[in-house]
Amino acid sequence: MSTFTISVTSSATNPQGTGFGQQADQGAPSFWDVHVSGSSDSLIPNGVYDGYCLDPYAEIGFHPTSYVAQNAAGNDANNFLSLATQTQVDEINWLLAQNFTSDPKYGGQFNFGEVQAAIWKILGHTDIEISALGFDQFLSDNNRNTVSAADSNFLVSSAHAAIASGNYVVPTDAFFSTVIDPNGTVQPLILQLQKAKLGNYVWSDTDADGIQDAGEAGVDNVIVELYDNNGTFITSTVTGDDFSTAAVEQGYYQFTGLKAGDYQVKFIAPTGQVFTSQDANGNTQDAVDNDANAATGFSQIVTLAGGESNQTIDAGLVPELVPLASLGDYVWIDSNNDGQQNDGNTGMNGVTVNLYKGDGTFVASTVTADNGSNPGYYLFSNLIPGDYKVEFIKPAGYAFAKQDLGADGSDSDANSNGMTIVTTLESGENDLSWDAGLVQLASLGDRLWIDSNGNGQQDDGATGIAGRTVTLIGGGAD
Repeated sequence: MSTFTISVTSSATNPQGTGFGQQADQGAPSFWDVHVSGSSDSLIPNGVYDGYCLDPYAEIGFHPTSYVAQNAAGNDANNFLSLATQTQVDEINWLLAQNFTSDPKYGGQFNFGEVQAAIWKILGHTDIEISALGFDQFLSDNNRNTVSAADSNFLVSSAHAAIASGNYVVPTDAFFSTVIDPNGTVQPLILQLQKAKLGNYVWSDTDADGIQDAGEAGVDNVIVELYDNNGTFITSTVTGDDFSTAAVEQGYYQFTGLKAGDYQVKFIAPTGQVFTSQDANGNTQDAVDNDANAATGFSQIVTLAGGESNQTIDAGLVPELVPLASLGDYVWIDSNNDGQQNDGNTGMNGVTVNLYKGDGTFVASTVTADNGSNPGYYLFSNLIPGDYKVEFIKPAGYAFAKQDLGADGSDSDANSNGMTIVTTLESGENDLSWDAGLVQLASLGDRLWIDSNGNGQQDDGATGIAGRTVTLIGGGAD
């Protein structure tokens, strides 16, 4: 706590009191401009600061009236002269930190009269009370601003929601704001000392191009840390809704109430996610590209001027690449039809092999070919781990050998329709055990004739017999 001299001015009236609306506002538009002089406090050097009233029922005179004043940290309810609870203090600090009256993000929607009204409403005062106070001239900046109750109510509800989220949305520096007590006898003020902002967005970069494209969604609950340029940790937050806007959004983060200086942001990639390419397209689209280093998660060093809002530090996430799998092996001619790859069996090229997911979804097709100098091989590679099955298409004149009649990897895995059972490929697995034996079909037959001389020979002129049934009887249990 330190002691110095203050006086207040308003853009609604000039210092001489001879006219209204003649004085350019100092810094960001605010209810009062507070002039500090005679200060020996390095945290509050002599100058002009943006200020707001805390007690609407207490008076304070304009410049040239001066007051000897003391200050105390503006993030502690004990310093608010019993005017506020800690939750209300946090809400007021969140409200000030958004820079609603000056950040281009809000497009001039909010004016300082609405921010002042919102502070009083956070402290429990009603629209009827505020209207009866006689501050309309100052809230409206001598009728140059329209003070909307709807806008001030929105600011109040946004502050409530932000603090209720528990999302580390309050500036962490005790001297982001300070409470000024002029002699303990007149209006207590809250001054905003630090105004810079740094933040923006973490998104799912579905096409992995490093650029925020239409339709790519924000990602909530990503941890984001703030460091100074020496690598010293300052604070952290998590991504979520941007409570300062009416829309419910995902993937936003914000560090507010920062001093001018150099900062660095670190994004912590969720499990199973990595960052896409940094500064895509030669950093020509800095407001919508990924700033996180793939290895460290750190952004570049960002230099903030006093009051600057840098909303370009983003991170794009893509699924972490897992080791892919492969599946395949061999199609051979099973000359003895035993379902086994015996010595002397020959592989067959040109056999179509189809790959399906376990649910029957088609994945790919290939044909068997030479593997070096050996025919009959096929391979499906770069497969995402999961469930698969294989279909072999038998060539004309062939049937499939008996299924699963030996050691896996050397037997035939195709059923009579050419389909295997479902197998599960693990990450990085190379399963070369899915084979099919082909049996070349044979033919048997000739002629039924009248053996007129009974010699058992088809003599010249022997007469064939038509229309008789011929039955084929198998030679064994097979």
